[in-house]
This record gives sequence, C-alpha cells and structure tokens, in this order.
Amino acid sequence: MENETIYIIILAIYLIGMLCIGFWGSKKVTSAKSYYTSDRNVNAIVTGFSYSSTQLSSGSTIGMPATIYRQGYSYMGTPMAAAAAPWFTFLLTGERIRKISERVDAIDYADIFRVRYGDRAKILYQILIIVFAVPMIVSQFAAAGASVTSLTGISYNLALPIIAAVLTIYTMSGGMNSVAMTDYFQGLIMLFGFGALAALLLFQVGGFSAMHNAIAAIDPRKLTLTGYATPMWVICCIFTWSIMMVGGGIQQVVRFLIPKDLHTLRNALGYSVFFNIFILITCSIVGLCGISLLPGLKATDNMVPLLIGRFMNPVVGGILISAVIAAIMSSVDSVLLLCSAAAEGMYSSYFNKQSTVKQQLKIGRMITVMVAVISMLMAFKPFTAIQWLVAFSFNTWTGAFTIPVLFAIWSPATTKTAGFYAMLTGGIAALSWYAAGYVMYNSFSNWPFGIWPGIFGALVSLVVILVVSKFTAPIEEETRDIFYLE
Repeated sequence: MENETIYIIILAIYLIGMLCIGFWGSKKVTSAKSYYTSDRNVNAIVTGFSYSSTQLSSGSTIGMPATIYRQGYSYMGTPMAAAAAPWFTFLLTGERIRKISERVDAIDYADIFRVRYGDRAKILYQILIIVFAVPMIVSQFAAAGASVTSLTGISYNLALPIIAAVLTIYTMSGGMNSVAMTDYFQGLIMLFGFGALAALLLFQVGGFSAMHNAIAAIDPRKLTLTGYATPMWVICCIFTWSIMMVGGGIQQVVRFLIPKDLHTLRNALGYSVFFNIFILITCSIVGLCGISLLPGLKATDNMVPLLIGRFMNPVVGGILISAVIAAIMSSVDSVLLLCSAAAEGMYSSYFNKQSTVKQQLKIGRMITVMVAVISMLMAFKPFTAIQWLVAFSFNTWTGAFTIPVLFAIWSPATTKTAGFYAMLTGGIAALSWYAAGYVMYNSFSNWPFGIWPGIFGALVSLVVILVVSKFTAPIEEETRDIFYLE
C-alpha cells in the first residue's frame, strides 16, 4: 500500500472521529449557556488541553518551525514566551474572570464588557471579534489544505473544503461540548505526533551537538538570539506571546468560563502548562533540525509536511499529519465559536430581545457557517505567510482588548467611558501601526522602531484608559460589587 493511501485512510478515520464527537456534543445542548460554556461543567484535563490546543494552531506547529528555519534562534523567544502564556493569563485573569462570569451569567467576554463598560463596549467587542476572526481562520484553512495536499496527493481545492466542512459541522452541532472534547482528543494526537517527529529528526541529524554544528556550517547567524532580529523585536516577541495573550488570545482565555469550579480551573493550569512546554519544545526542535535536513528550502511553510513525508513511517506519518490538522482544527473551532457567541449576542440583545433559545442557537449556527464559508473562499488564495496572518488578528485583538480586560477586573477607578475608548483606540492604533510599517518598509511584518502593533496599540489603550478615567463619571456601586467584592 502506498504512503499516500495510508495517510488518506488515517486522516479519514480521524475526521470521522471528530464528526462523531460533534454529534455526541449536540445531544447535550439545551440552551445558549450549554452551547457556549458546556454549563460550566468541564473537568480539569479537558479544560487545560482545550486551552492549549486552541492556542497552538498552525502558527505554532507549521508557521513557527518554518520561521525558526528562516531565523534560527532569533525566533526562539516566541516558543519560550508562548509556553508561559497559560500561567500569565491564569495569574492575571483566570480566577477573577471565572467568578465574575458566574455573577453576570456570561457566555463570553461580551457579557462581561457590557456589565463593566456598557453596551457600546459590548458591540465594539463583538464587531472586532467577527471581523478579525476571518484572517486567523483563513490562515488555518490554508495550512490545513497545504498539509493534506503535500502528503496525500489530494488537490488543495478538494482538501480545503473537506477540512472546512468537517470542522464547521462538529462546531455548529455541539458548540463548546464538541469543541472542548475534540480539543482534548486532538491534544493527545498532537502530543504523540510531534513528540515522535522531534525524536526521529534529532536521531537523523545525530543529536543536538551535530545539529548545531550543521547549522553553524550553513548559517552561523541562526545560532544567535539577534542574528536575524533586532533586540527590540526579540523583546516585543517575548512580551507579546506571553502576557499579551490576555487580550490577543481571547479565543483561549474564554476557557476560564467553562470549568466546574475554581479548584478545577487551578488544576487545568497544570495540564495546560505541560502541554504548551512539550509541544513548543518539540516544534522548535523540528524547525532547527529542518535547517540541515532540508537546506535551501524556499517554501518554508511546507517544511513540516515535507519532513513527515521524507522521514516518518507511513502509519506514524499518517498520525502525525492528523496531529498537524488537529492543531489547526482545535484553533479554528474555538474562533468560530467565538464568532458565533458574538453574533448571537448581537441578535438577542439588539434585534430580537424576545428571541427563544431555538432562535438564538439558529442565529449562532448560521454565523458559524457564514464565517467558515467566507474564510474558506479566501483561503483558496491566502495573501501571505501563515504566521503573519495569525499575527495580524492577534495583534489587533491585543491592542484592543488587553488593557480593557485587565482594568475591568483589577481597577475600580476605571470608568465605563474610559473602557470603551481604550478598546476603540487600542484597535485603531494597532491597525495604524501596521499601516505605518507598510508605508515605511513596504511590509506588514516590519514596524517603526521594531515595536509590534499589538504592543503599540496596548500602550495607546493604556494612556487613554488612564486619562479618560480622570474626567468621566465613576462606575455604579452595583458594578463595583460585582467586579471587586471578594
């Protein structure tokens, strides 16, 4: 049996399994709350794996090894920072967000922003989520289609809609019930698959010393932390992919709303940190090994699929390509569900306040399908490298949400007006910084002074929230009790 046939069989089994979980999850949906939060009844390991497998998308499993291939150790700040992201987000928001979400019966951050900052902030949040989810989903669909094509021989134009259809069906069917459980199983596949690939590639290059010697012979600049990046770029990279995940990784931090209780949430943190460290170390090793195993590679986003096809046993390779697809699907399903919750919230709050549960779920599912179809059509001709598509959405959300989230739960002195304008100006500033980079360098991945757009947006947002709070009315006592009464 040819390798391509084995890959197709294993991938088909994986996709059918995801659909089965989706249909199982649909039987547990009884309300919008159960659809979007699993009735806050998810155990620790599923919560932890769901957080991390959502965070570690194709940007981590395909884009990051490809970028390490191009830049070497100067990009290693990203996996180091991302590995610590669950700890930072839990420390800064986890327990407080979990308590507040119960008090206001929130199904997503829109409900929290509404109570803390008012209806304007809720609408702005929902618009930003729906609009900027699309580039992120496009990148994941493009990565999935390219990976399947390079390993199975199935054409990209066929692979892309197959992956998109399976993912959309199980997300639409069971909501968070399906998403969290598929994330868990996809996480297990990722652990096995990338662990096996990293170990095999290290064996192929002769161990760490031989790997570094080979890199030194090809391009010694790749062995330094600033060989292909400025110190400012490295600092921003580390800061962005760790602390700034509070706002930029909104699709995974909503996982703090779904565990059974605070004890479960604390235990979930341990599983998530372990998962992140393991996957990011193994993906970094893959990128470093690829420098010597595939010298002179131009299409670096194809590096991981090429390594699988060249060095892996076909059965293990089939499982690994499923792990690559799992990383993608576990991120897209969460972003789609985020869009669905935002759209459903707009519908039930502003267009049909008397809507039934059935109507709410119908609207949410329709938006899930619409966003998936639009993203799939755009993915037939994605306009740039995978990692930078992910970074575009991430940086916009980082600029808009990071400061309003932190000040909502930690600062009683922050006013409603200040929170809204901080969100608005932070998003605009991040987009403006992208535009400035394009004008100055004709590139969306180079920015003035080396400062990342998300960080610039968050700095502008911070200034706005502090200044406006000095000149606008304080929050009501009821809001203060909800957010700050222990």
